[in-house]
Amino acid sequence: MGEIMTRTRTSVLLTALLVVSAATAGLSGAVVSSSKTTNQAQDGGLADVPVDSDEVFWQGQFLQFSAGEGNASEVWSIRRVEDGEIGGLATEVLLDGTGSAVFATGNLDGQYVVVNENDQPVVIENGTVESTGTVDEASFEIANQTLDATFTDTVVRNDDSPNARTDLRVQSNRAGYNVFLTSDELSNSELAEVFTAVEVRGDRAVVTRPISGDEVLDANFTGVEAGTYNFTVVTRDGTATDDATITVSEPVEGSASLENATVTEQRGDVVRFNVSFDETDQATVAIGSQQVGYRSQFTVNDANGDGVATVVLDTYRAGISPDSPGISATGEDNVTNVRLDTDPIPGRLDAATYPIEVFVGATRTDVGSVLLNERSTGGIQMWTAPDRENVGSAARLAEVASQDSDIAYQDWAVVQVQASGLYAYVQSVSDLNNNTTGLSMTLTRQGELNVPSREVSLDQANLVVDEEGDQFFVVFDTNTLDRDTNYTANFTISDANPYVEAGNGASLTTNFSVVERNVSFDRPINVSAGEATISGTSTLAPGTELNVEIANTGRNPFLRRSTATVQGDGTWETSFDLSEVPEGTNFSVSITDPAVSATGTVAGGAAGGDQQAGGQETTAAEGDQTTTAAGDAGGETTTAAGETGEETTTAAEETTMAEATTTAEETTEAAGDATPTETTTTIEASAPAPGFGPITLLAGFAVLLAAGAFVARRR
Repeated sequence: MGEIMTRTRTSVLLTALLVVSAATAGLSGAVVSSSKTTNQAQDGGLADVPVDSDEVFWQGQFLQFSAGEGNASEVWSIRRVEDGEIGGLATEVLLDGTGSAVFATGNLDGQYVVVNENDQPVVIENGTVESTGTVDEASFEIANQTLDATFTDTVVRNDDSPNARTDLRVQSNRAGYNVFLTSDELSNSELAEVFTAVEVRGDRAVVTRPISGDEVLDANFTGVEAGTYNFTVVTRDGTATDDATITVSEPVEGSASLENATVTEQRGDVVRFNVSFDETDQATVAIGSQQVGYRSQFTVNDANGDGVATVVLDTYRAGISPDSPGISATGEDNVTNVRLDTDPIPGRLDAATYPIEVFVGATRTDVGSVLLNERSTGGIQMWTAPDRENVGSAARLAEVASQDSDIAYQDWAVVQVQASGLYAYVQSVSDLNNNTTGLSMTLTRQGELNVPSREVSLDQANLVVDEEGDQFFVVFDTNTLDRDTNYTANFTISDANPYVEAGNGASLTTNFSVVERNVSFDRPINVSAGEATISGTSTLAPGTELNVEIANTGRNPFLRRSTATVQGDGTWETSFDLSEVPEGTNFSVSITDPAVSATGTVAGGAAGGDQQAGGQETTAAEGDQTTTAAGDAGGETTTAAGETGEETTTAAEETTMAEATTTAEETTEAAGDATPTETTTTIEASAPAPGFGPITLLAGFAVLLAAGAFVARRR
């Protein structure tokens, strides 16, 4: 039996038996693994591993057992264990003249038993068949070994400094196994110079000590030519392998830094951050880490020489595959040598904090992070903007749009949707209807009597994306819609979206109406000579400019033009200088777009008065002269009547034109030199004028009586 345990597979007879057995079973991959695996297993004279029931073996090992010469030349089987019972065939083996056999495990994974020609499971101890037994007593496990190899640093220098040294970390679910290293860029002897624990044995660069579950191999790249190097770690008796990559650079001067240490964004959006350069035009940037399951490394080039490059990380595409890194730069700058240092992620980048490292050469010059949050769906609402405005950007919309659900025909109808986590894959209106991303955007013309509802094509709509504001706008030219009609806009994101959990979809709806395009005047249009104000209302979008023209072609011809702006409440007004236009002059006022006209009159009132169109008219009695001056602090009224030249002055305290109206109710003139003129002045909503109290009136009456008595005595 000792001979059986030490026998190697170089035996020509055994090799022939294995080939025959593989041909009989039709499963050559399960009996003899590939030549690469075979060489790996046999490198350094490794012996076959004896089978032992109730033990764990590793995929890729060659397992050996002996049933004694009494079973020579028999065909036994390796069968799977399924639900505690003997299951399907994995492979057949032909026992040699001593009753021994070897089988490969490259394609095996799970619980197995060896069964004899009578289909009875056999119990094996240390490679020797002891007896038949139950499946539970005879079974053994073949496990798939995991292997993960990474360098602690992604960039090292090739000078004789601490920056030339790093570690190769090897992690596995197995302990106490042997590995060797390969590299397409370095020979075995060069590998042995880089790694202190590596020796050249035969044609392999072998690690001299068994590897535990988590092992660190020291590496020194002093003197290694600058470049990017890929290393493969291979188990010597199995199929587990993994690659690790590192960049070796010449010592360089200069530095690079991040303008913002932390960049916050939502899953599904685009992350942007700036790299600043100082005395260099190139830097290496790494995003992510092994701990978060995603790590990309790339070179940023300041191609235009302005000292700054903007890196763009597409969180919708990043990490899915090495061929679609989702990393780029804006403008003339670019990124090169992009590589994915971790396995492709099965879905999309999760919400997490992803570290950023910046290197110039092998020197790490700055660090930061990308904080990726979950996406969200906010609200929806309607806006409008004048038809003459350019609404091609979010910044412009912020300047000219007003919130309104009654949209004038020909004006812009703007649907605002607040939602994040869309802007890595939503760039046009067509992207808003996509089954893969679970998005739907519709516009429906609401039904009327005998007119069913119908969906309106979005082909003529424009999409304006505001990534920074986590919102987008769908802009409709109402020229393409029906007047006097109601519409419903709907945005839906379903759980088909990779960022939406099952049952957590959202749907947003808003309504608006397309109304007639019109302008009207406030009537009657009676303005004062001086600064005349004409006003009105409109259905047009706030901010629309109206060209207003006022003219007369009769006895007193004149032409004035002005501009009015529609306000948020739909009102508008504008002023004209009519100080040289006589009172009583009729005129026409018109607006060209939309076309509307009306007539008005320049009413009576002192020149320079500020009286709105349709205001109260003021007249003076024949033979009298009336002058009114109103200021912010109060008004002063002076009335002179009759030939006697008597003068009466009234000061109104703290009264503005909007608060008070003065009406000359009655003026009486009496014939004769000695008869005084009586003037009555009424000021509404104001304090009594000083000097016209009851005492003053009584005193005046007494003076009048005294004067009458004096005249009688003279007669």
